[in-house]
Amino acid sequence: MKHQLLGITALAAVLTLGACGGGNNDAMDDAAGGDNDDQAPTTEETGDATETAIEDDKAGENPSGGKNDGMEETTQGYGFKDFDLEIDVDGKDAVDASYETKEDGTFEAEYKNTLEGVDYGDDNQQEEAMNELDALFKEILLDQNVTEEKAKTKILDALEIQDYTKFELEVNFDEGPNLNIEENK
Repeated sequence: MKHQLLGITALAAVLTLGACGGGNNDAMDDAAGGDNDDQAPTTEETGDATETAIEDDKAGENPSGGKNDGMEETTQGYGFKDFDLEIDVDGKDAVDASYETKEDGTFEAEYKNTLEGVDYGDDNQQEEAMNELDALFKEILLDQNVTEEKAKTKILDALEIQDYTKFELEVNFDEGPNLNIEENK
């Protein structure tokens, strides 16, 4: 009887501590030098890590906006309707990227980067082109307040281009002034 009572008490203590341990203990983590950001959500039954991570980085499921299958733009979008970029290195085409949102919500995308051997310019390669552009747009994060120099620096850094002979960029933002850069060296 004594062992049974001890077992029930131990089980109740474990369950109580388990229920209390699910909260956010930032003060304890900070004091212990730990970081709670790398912990995965757990299930109550098993305590095992669950596979609740977003598997696809698609808009609609992605709070930062971006692309969506079916070639439709989200309501959040990138903050611009049109993006047209052309960069030449040593007088030859290096990067040609274009993105245009249509009035019906669909888009057209093309992406060519000869420095990396990528060419998604065909109509049947819209998804591949959009994947490349989506990654670029999320890295450079352009908005209507960006300066020409900052936009150019962000794009060149993202594409890892050190020197160029031509840089042309046209961005038509949803709100605010458009961005137009034309530079030939």
